[in-house]
Amino acid sequence: MNSAEHHYAHAALRHYEDAVLLHDAARLPNADHHFGFAVECALKSLLLRFTAVRAPMGPDGRPGRPSWRDPVTNRAHRYGHLPWAATEVALLTHGRSATRLTAALGGLSAFATWSEQDRYLDGSGVVEADVRRRRTVAENVLALHEQALITGRLP
Repeated sequence: MNSAEHHYAHAALRHYEDAVLLHDAARLPNADHHFGFAVECALKSLLLRFTAVRAPMGPDGRPGRPSWRDPVTNRAHRYGHLPWAATEVALLTHGRSATRLTAALGGLSAFATWSEQDRYLDGSGVVEADVRRRRTVAENVLALHEQALITGRLP
């Protein structure tokens, strides 16, 4: 059975590749949707690999929602769909890797108005400038993710 990190890593690449094809075909609402999921999956993969975040595997072989419990407050932090607070994710990083991950997270503001619920809308609110910005962030996060998978560490 594959790990949650494995599933999120592969899902990130799959969503990104679909997003690029859709964006290049001017299918903006669906491209936007997939860029968001690509970033979300890549970040979950990185969190599972480099922080104390864990995601249990369900009996059906699907990964559960990544989460961690703050040992001081005993508060559970769950990572579902974007948008996330980049500062909260950055708190989980430490050492030299922290600055690289924090830099990559800086672009998450491009997803401040993104929602997985937009899949139910007619798509008229999606504009090219937003999709281009989100594509750039997705490219940056996916490049960081790929390098981390190859080297076993954040650059």
